Amino acid sequence: MNHIWKGRVFAACHPLDPARIRVVKYEAGDLHAIVEDAVSGKRRRGVLASNLHDSAATQAGKKRRSGYAPVDGLMDTAAPITPQLRAPAPEPADWFEGLPGRRFRVALPPRLLLLNSNQRLHHHKRAELTRVLRRAAWAASRKVPHLERAHIIGVLHPEDRQRRDPANWYPSFKACLDGVVDQGVLDDDDHTRVVGPDMRLGEVVTGSRLVLHIRELAAAETVAELQK
Repeated sequence: MNHIWKGRVFAACHPLDPARIRVVKYEAGDLHAIVEDAVSGKRRRGVLASNLHDSAATQAGKKRRSGYAPVDGLMDTAAPITPQLRAPAPEPADWFEGLPGRRFRVALPPRLLLLNSNQRLHHHKRAELTRVLRRAAWAASRKVPHLERAHIIGVLHPEDRQRRDPANWYPSFKACLDGVVDQGVLDDDDHTRVVGPDMRLGEVVTGSRLVLHIRELAAAETVAELQK
């Protein structure tokens, strides 16, 4: 496969997957290529060379929805996953007003398909949506430093003003929290390290989106006290 070489960047073909990977090691004829995340340089692993396509389109001209394609040959799929949207409506300046600790905001891209506990999805479809949300949260949290413990508020910004129970979106928030753990922000999301995610309904945003607000727990605070 002469379209694969060290240093070349590939992007996920699925329109909802923001992943981009860089080839670290590959020799012609190898079944696998060693890759890493193109942005962070982390998560070095092997992928099947057959999943690294030479184009984002099949020979029949259809857009691929699996595997990876070169960034320099993505055609129109090289455009951002989401179109330019108007700025999100303003949020409360501080969801943790009066509480100590550093604050961080992890905003997922608008218009991702979300998981709702009321949905009846095939397990393959649920797994796909979970993977996309987890990967999106991983990418969005890359600038958040490692935290020993955290209080997390998950905010659902809907696309209209209909009444909603934000707790129904817990499967989406859980997938996002797993992505934050994958990024190394937290060692785990068990009860000794995380309070939450406490789910809230935010302002209306075009396309809807999820935002995680993370507060580092100060040394004097204990997770048990906050969970009372």
